Amino acid sequence: MTKQYDFNSAQDWVPYFQRIFNIVEINSVLEFGLGLGTEFLCDNAKQVISVELSTGEFNREWTNKIKDKLKNYTNWTLKYIEIPDEIQQANLNAIENKYPLADTSYVPILQKMISTSLGRKKYDIIFIDPGIHNRGDIVNYCFNKAGIIAAHDTDRSGKVIPNIYGYNIVKVPENYEEIHFNDSYMGTTFWINEKYANAELVKSALKV
Repeated sequence: MTKQYDFNSAQDWVPYFQRIFNIVEINSVLEFGLGLGTEFLCDNAKQVISVELSTGEFNREWTNKIKDKLKNYTNWTLKYIEIPDEIQQANLNAIENKYPLADTSYVPILQKMISTSLGRKKYDIIFIDPGIHNRGDIVNYCFNKAGIIAAHDTDRSGKVIPNIYGYNIVKVPENYEEIHFNDSYMGTTFWINEKYANAELVKSALKV
């Protein structure tokens, strides 16, 4: 029997990930932004690390809810980070002004946070779907730190406010191929490293 999850439209990325899980054994996933889909990741990858970039009380309550839900998963690790004022302001600037942002002084601070979260390990998948809106910055920093990078809310048809998440500043390296899906509720994009051992399998699965 297929396991039933408590999903809603925010987990519209799941079918694309399922295509990957169906053909490739995934050892490690690091996700920015834990949620209802985290359980699905834990059921399909050997190790899952969730990094919650918290803006305050809502995220604390949400994190505690998910922690309780996943308490029996031994392959799951949580990293909870209260973001500093500089990132709080950058998040607000993204919401109010959209990308590109005039003030980029936050970038080194964000990069240090992401670097600390990643450690020295390279992952099969890094999934970017945090509560903050500075996602394009995170994508750029994660290139060459995972075989597969994925991001959510990347719709390009107007369902997502244009440039609010900074995906318009993403600079794709030559060794990555982008595969974008606009046919889901909010859009999902993958970037596949050509040197990733299972690159061709993953690309063929996503392009079905």
